[in-house]
Amino acid sequence: MNSSPKRSYHSDHTSPDIGETSENRRKDPKVSRACDACKLKKIRCSGTWPCSTCARRRLACTFASRYGRGRPPTPPASSVQHIADAGASTASRSISASCSVPPDATGDEHEVPGRRAASELVIEGQYFDLTSGLTFLHRAWSKLSAQREDSVCYGSNDAERNQLLASAGDRPFYLEQPRAGNEVFPDEETARRLFAFYFDTCVVTYRMLHRQTAEGWLATMLRNSAHNYAVTASVGNSRAAIILTIFAIASFRKLKIENGCSSDLDPVAFRESDALFCAAMHLTDSEMGFPRLESAQARLVQVLYLLQTSRMNKAWYTFGNAYQIISSLGLHRRQHRQQQPGTSFGERSDYIAHQCAKRVFWTAYTIDKYLSVVFGRPRLLHDDEIDQDFPDTVNDEEMGTHGPSTSEANEESHIISLIFHAKIAKIIGRISREVYRVGEGRNAQRAAAADCLVRELHTWHSELPPHLGTVKPSTLIPSFRREATALSLAYLHAVIHATRPFLLGDGNHSNGNHSSDQPEVKDRVNECLSAARKTLELVTNMANDDHLFHSFWWTQYVLFCALAVVYVWEIQQNANSSISTRTAQDQEARSLYELAESCRLRLLQGNSAAPSSHRYGIILEELHSEAQQQSLRNNGTRQSSTRPQNDFQPDENGLYSEQMAIPAADFALQTGPSMLDGWQTTDWLDLDSSAFYPMIDAFHVP
Repeated sequence: MNSSPKRSYHSDHTSPDIGETSENRRKDPKVSRACDACKLKKIRCSGTWPCSTCARRRLACTFASRYGRGRPPTPPASSVQHIADAGASTASRSISASCSVPPDATGDEHEVPGRRAASELVIEGQYFDLTSGLTFLHRAWSKLSAQREDSVCYGSNDAERNQLLASAGDRPFYLEQPRAGNEVFPDEETARRLFAFYFDTCVVTYRMLHRQTAEGWLATMLRNSAHNYAVTASVGNSRAAIILTIFAIASFRKLKIENGCSSDLDPVAFRESDALFCAAMHLTDSEMGFPRLESAQARLVQVLYLLQTSRMNKAWYTFGNAYQIISSLGLHRRQHRQQQPGTSFGERSDYIAHQCAKRVFWTAYTIDKYLSVVFGRPRLLHDDEIDQDFPDTVNDEEMGTHGPSTSEANEESHIISLIFHAKIAKIIGRISREVYRVGEGRNAQRAAAADCLVRELHTWHSELPPHLGTVKPSTLIPSFRREATALSLAYLHAVIHATRPFLLGDGNHSNGNHSSDQPEVKDRVNECLSAARKTLELVTNMANDDHLFHSFWWTQYVLFCALAVVYVWEIQQNANSSISTRTAQDQEARSLYELAESCRLRLLQGNSAAPSSHRYGIILEELHSEAQQQSLRNNGTRQSSTRPQNDFQPDENGLYSEQMAIPAADFALQTGPSMLDGWQTTDWLDLDSSAFYPMIDAFHVP
């Protein structure tokens, strides 16, 4: 998927309209030049000024892009020119821009860049197209790049910019100087307390380690520390790195739970946990020999620490290393490959090792799918290359070298949540692949795929065991409460992911069709809005439980998706609904909007704990501003629609200098232009990943 900003410069040559038949070419007059908006969207243009498409969609029709076929022709005037001009005039008053006129056909071509159309925005010397549905993102990036004083702003200070490529833009590590494993290894009491806290509180669905095996590694390291031996003696670098990273996660989580999101305590929390983590990273970086199962486990648990501390870029690259090790070990395949001597597990090819191998793979699989949607980047693990089985639903204490200690199925095993999380991650991957597939003319396929995948989500939810699905989470023990909440959050996000493209109708946006009157479209919209509301309510409840709120690294992302749905829906309703239809829905819509505002403020308040929260907040602020501007534009339109028609007089050219009086029956057609007029299905993916784009200066080409 393409997550780059949409720019306003175009190809030197206008490509022919796609999908046009030879018969149509013979019947329709040849258009020598398309307007900028039609050219960008690759849709048919009438070639007049304004063109029929811009007039219908009430967009500013401009011909400012470079023309590469000699002298640019002057577009003929359109019979609907006064309509487009009136719409553009209204838009210009709303967004402090003026509608541009076509460039003079006899003018010097070199003067065109100096007379940029008002449909363009300049950010750090770059031109961006205001007809793009993601213009508000460009404003958000501009605001982020200007916030030099905020230390958590993405790429906002020298410390974050001047890091190694794999960490550039992340929060720097709080280290006075790197220390070795022996120097940071805690005393026995602290070590055992942190170890227990990790397995009892920090682990939710990512259960890739066997607790009793890890306890054996810890005991060896404690003996080494007591006798002043290297902590890696007899256990090796990867196992020692696992234990140190466990300490880092537990230490960080304990301080966050005890002290909330106070920015004053962040350096304290990071200084201790970062020292442990960096010692673990040094051990994995200096690991010798062929990869082992523990090599993959060490890097995956490091990914979890990086994600929880919002060092997203370092997490991405570390996960890539883990993926390569997992692939080289053949963990994506069934046991027949893993039983070969000296490949996956060496001398410990037993039941525990095989189960841990499956756990490691499906944990990595789940993380891969979420990193893909959060970053807007391709998935690394592909279903058509995987035949690995799910792990047995056996808890750690029930596992032995030769098999489970009991033959009875454990219906409340903690591994069940791992399996169901991996299953829904599969569906999320398919949604990204089938609903958001790039290309024109796929709207029918998108709708069919979305309906099928939503049914699969319903089936997935109905198959959850009672303690993860139907039982009220507040009545569960803490470990099951965290698992149930994680799966609820995953389910609601998946529903939003599958249905949100249809908030704008049937998905056929390139021709201005945003109709959502079809029953099947209404069903998808209602499901999407319901999932968004439940997400906001769930996160609100989570905020009252510090143990629960800090349990998941992707909470802010899911909250961001739900809030974006609410604001996009608000913009859509303001743009396309009449007064009568809005009044009937105002009470329910207002309650959802107020809930969204409360959650948005909470997201902004959490920026000290997670830099991504700050970036999400800035982007949502711009999206929220778009919703308010659309409401103001329409309020002005509604007021003008009540004025007598004879208040509007044409000038000497037959054009109207004010908005035309349009009968009330046609009110929905004369609302102000909306950013959603240019919205594409894949723009949702760009929005998802917008908090992690490289800064604007990364797009400057030397």
